[in-house]
Order: sequence, then C-alpha cells, then structure tokens
Amino acid sequence: MWARSTLLSGFLGIALMVCIAGRAVAELMTALLPDGVPGYDADDGVTVETRLHPEQMPLGLREADVQFSPRLDESFGYTSNALPGPYRRGSWEVVTAPAVAVDSDWSRDGFGAFASVRDTRLLSLSSQDHTDGTVSAGGRIDIGDDRLTLGFAHVSGHEDRGALDTLASDRPIAFQLDDIRASYAIADGRWNIAPNLEATNWSYAGTTLLGLPASQAYRDRVVVTGGVTVRYELAPRRSVLLVARAIGQDYTHTTRGQPSPDSTSYQVLAGLDYDDDSVWRYRLLVGGEVRQFSSKLYPQQDTLIAEAGVGWSPTRMTTLSATISRETEAAEQAGVSGLVYSSARLTIDHEYLRDLLFRASFGVQRADFFQGGHQTGTTAELGMTWVLNRNARLSVTYEQTDLHGSSIATEALATGYSRGVGLVTLGLRL
Repeated sequence: MWARSTLLSGFLGIALMVCIAGRAVAELMTALLPDGVPGYDADDGVTVETRLHPEQMPLGLREADVQFSPRLDESFGYTSNALPGPYRRGSWEVVTAPAVAVDSDWSRDGFGAFASVRDTRLLSLSSQDHTDGTVSAGGRIDIGDDRLTLGFAHVSGHEDRGALDTLASDRPIAFQLDDIRASYAIADGRWNIAPNLEATNWSYAGTTLLGLPASQAYRDRVVVTGGVTVRYELAPRRSVLLVARAIGQDYTHTTRGQPSPDSTSYQVLAGLDYDDDSVWRYRLLVGGEVRQFSSKLYPQQDTLIAEAGVGWSPTRMTTLSATISRETEAAEQAGVSGLVYSSARLTIDHEYLRDLLFRASFGVQRADFFQGGHQTGTTAELGMTWVLNRNARLSVTYEQTDLHGSSIATEALATGYSRGVGLVTLGLRL
C-alpha cells in the first residue's frame, strides 16, 4: 500500500505545483492539493502514469511504519512570453522544485502529509521571478466500518497569465489559501453516507496594472461548504451517487461603492461511478446550482453544472482519458459577481519499452461572466519521460497556451495572450 501511496503523492505532487503556477479558474481544492493526503485524495484509478513498477519505485526513507519520500526536480527551459498582454518577450527560465511526502503504513487508520516548494527564475526578466509552496496534512480514523477524515492545507502561490479570467498585471499576483475540512463516512451494507464540512480562506496581495497600484483585497473571502454524499454500491467499483451541497461566500474587503458579491449557493448532483476493472472507467455527475447574492443589484444565477470523465485502456501500455466540466466560480474583476467555467480535456499516455512514457494532451476552456462577456482558451501539451532508474528520471515537455475572447470594461483581462513553454527536467528521488 505504501508504494502506491508514494507513487500517487509524487506524481500528483507535480500536478499540484503545475496547478498552483498555472491556476485554472476552477478553484477546486483537489486541483491545488495532491493525492496521498487523507482528506485531499482524488484517485482517478490506475493509468500508465500511476501504474506500479516495483523495480522503478524509489525506496524512500522508512522510520518504523512511516514512509518518507523526498524528491527534487530541476528544470531548465524557455518561455516565449513572460509578460502580460500582447507585448511578447521571451526568457530562459530555471525551475527548482523540492518536495517530500509522508505516508503511514498502518493496518487501520492513516496519516499523510505533503510539503513542496517551486521556485521559478526568469533569467532575462527577474521582475517575473516567483516562489510557490504548499503544506498539507490529514488523518483518517477508522471507527468500525465508518471513517472519520480530517485535513488541513496551506498554499502560497501566484496566478498565471495563461489561465482564464486572469488580470494582465505587471507581475504574477500572489495569493494565499488556508483550508480545513472534515468528513464522516457511514457504511451500512451497500450504502455509504458521508456528511462533510469545509472552510477555506482566500487572500490576495496587491499588484500593479501598467505601473499603477491595484489592490486585490476586494477578492479576499471566506468560503464555507457543507454537504453530504450518498453512494449506493451496485457492484464492487460500480456505484450511483447523490451529492448535495450548500456554499456560503463572504467577501471581507469589498471595494467602497461596489455592491457586495457575498452569496449563498445550493447544489444538487446525481451520477454514476463505474469501473469494469479492465478497460473502461466512467464517472458522471450532473445537476444544478442556485446562487443567491446578498446585493439586489446581482440577480440570482441558476446554472447547469456537471463533471464527467472517461478512461479507456485498450492495452496495458496505453491510456486514453477525457474530462469535461461545467461549474460556477468567483471572478477576479471588481464589480463582476462570478462566471460559468466550462472545460474539456483529452489526454493520451503511452508506455514504450517500460521505461519510456509519452503524453499528449489538448484542452479547451471558456468563461462566461455573469455581467456579460466571455473568454476562451486552449492548451496543448506534449511530454516524454525517461525513467533512468528507481532514483532518477529525465523529462522533456512543451506546453502551448492561447487566450482569446471579449473582456469586461471593469478591468483589463489577459486577452490575446499566447505563450509556449519548453522544459527539460531532471527528477531525483530517494
């Protein structure tokens, strides 16, 4: 068990820092935090990337029944556009990303923790240098067949101009996030009922737009979510689900003269989680959200929301996965009460000669603002990873990002933006 947990922590630790550095509009905590930490797990099943190869697994450092898995990724490459807006200027960059995962190997209960730092240095534009980091910890307590899960996380990051609804600030905008959550899963035969509660505090540092100071305190907020997930198991790894949530957003520093975007949302979704334990896996949730604002100047928003994913493994060497989602999110601009964020992505992973992994991915995104206007974006990624041995691997990646669409007059968005980033990464593990 520790081997799979270590693999997931390591692989999704990379995804964690990518999401922090290149945050999509969606503010799902599972996009900001790694697997392997109780309370923040989001295992999508076994793929080419996460399949166990014992001879390629780092041994880690073991103390009694606790496993420590340190790692260091050192990257060097080139970004074609390190500035906001249409003014393109490229730069060589160096990225240093140490991390450590801690996992317990207990027969019951569990504990996990993850800490990481990602330091990005632009050699020709030092004003764009930034450092991101995170620390998270969680515990699971087994009570008979029931399970209590507690988690805490702190994220210190910077927004990326390659994401939708990002302001064209002179340098990346810094933000901090603190999250605590708890859930209690009650198991009764084929039924599983899990009430949960989560509180998240978002805070943003000030920035400049075209050299002029621009406070971002109006985006500071506390988000409290309470809900319940009901799951009925039709067969092993095949379930139907019902999810109900209530979400309250309290903005703590609304700009004087602007209506408050405080809101209360109610969500209900139903769906299917189906894994045939061989070739296919489907996950589908469809439902609706009603968002009501404290200010009468913002009308109620009724939105169709959905999440869907399918994984297909035609052979043990190839995995094809597709995801699509539609949800509401907070907006970055003052005077804009929110947006509908829609995204779709197709990814192909292929394992060649066991120690050579190839990946290709293409995604599209669209943000429709409640006050009118929209923005669209595309991302394309190519990558190759060569597993040298259990302690080292070499990766070559390229990502192309393009943003288009109409903006809103309240503030300048990063529209008409295009950037390509190529990196060569040496990863070391113990």
